Amino acid sequence: MEDRNIILISVDALRPDHLSCYGYERMKTPAIDEIAAKGAIFENCITASCLTPVSMASVLTAKYPNKHGLRNPFQKIQTTTITEILKRKGYKTAAFTGINFLSKRCNFHKGFDLFKEPQEGWHQKKYRNEEGKELITNWGYWWVPEFLNWIDKNSANKFFIWGHYFECHVPAEEWLLKEGRIKSGELAENSYYDAKIKYMDESFFKPLIELLKKKGLFENTIIVVMSDHGETFDEHQCNGNCPQHRTMYNTDLRSTLIIKGDFANSSSIKTQVRTIDIAPTIIGLIFNEKMPGIDGQSLINLEDKHRIAYSEEIYEQRGAGSLQAIQDGRFKLMRNNTTKKEEFYDIVADHLEKSDLIEEKREDERVKLFRKKLDRLMVSEMKEKEVSGDDEEIIRKRLKSLGYIT
Repeated sequence: MEDRNIILISVDALRPDHLSCYGYERMKTPAIDEIAAKGAIFENCITASCLTPVSMASVLTAKYPNKHGLRNPFQKIQTTTITEILKRKGYKTAAFTGINFLSKRCNFHKGFDLFKEPQEGWHQKKYRNEEGKELITNWGYWWVPEFLNWIDKNSANKFFIWGHYFECHVPAEEWLLKEGRIKSGELAENSYYDAKIKYMDESFFKPLIELLKKKGLFENTIIVVMSDHGETFDEHQCNGNCPQHRTMYNTDLRSTLIIKGDFANSSSIKTQVRTIDIAPTIIGLIFNEKMPGIDGQSLINLEDKHRIAYSEEIYEQRGAGSLQAIQDGRFKLMRNNTTKKEEFYDIVADHLEKSDLIEEKREDERVKLFRKKLDRLMVSEMKEKEVSGDDEEIIRKRLKSLGYIT
């Protein structure tokens, strides 16, 4: 099994309920459907963060943010990534990222022979940290031809290649319309969201599959199609700033996850899983090994038991505050550490999270247990000398001042 290639495609802000393999009927995504038909579709996958660099750091390390060290755009991955593991096992490695949130500056390049991030883009945005340091991010990099060319040239080797596709994100529609890649007025709702997904399927996934088949690699390649987070449209009030993915609602936290590989139960899987489970699944499929010291678990031979999923967005400068959520497949607790507001939902009976039960469930034993888990996951487990930004003592003081720990 150790000669199999691995392709990881993360699509920024891709909601699973807008893909036809998940049951969407308004438009079709036949290329992605073909990949899904050869593996497993995970219907209820929860991301570790609605902020791209935090989310993808958790994917590559199989750890929650308090263990990998990257909790805002100014920090770095400080633990081992799956890329480094595969590199040591003789894999050729390459990465192409469509936003420089995913950058060498944040250590996303660790283990990659080739790492390309945008030096400019069709959009720029500024971010600041608590000390006022400014970060300018470049959004957009059409890396598809380079990605396919790299596979073509390295097809004789065993390889791992990661591409972070950004052209489904706002405001990519402005560039795509200007370039004539999508049609004005066609599938235009929600900033041309469906039009952008349809274009991605036709212009990237279709030629990718064709190339793999031409090279005789399609059947023996593990392909992971995922999203770093979801997207909010009109499900929850967002102060005129939709789409946004700045909340702990599952419209923002539910991720696409399709894995083309050997699963005994290849089909649509409803059990709640996490994006931190992707890396150990890859290692398990190829080497029949486990990754030590991680939070994720392999999805091979997945039992019908929901895995507790943790998510955070504690970069307060970006949105409504320092946010956390924890869910077990039935119930979910959300917490804003800045405002001290909590929300509690029965996500089976109320999957749109419209009926907040916190007032009647505040002293419920499950809520108390969830609070303790959130407290523990808020505190960094990185060694003091490795921590940048908010270190353990700062976080402990903040939690104490908010009344969450004593």
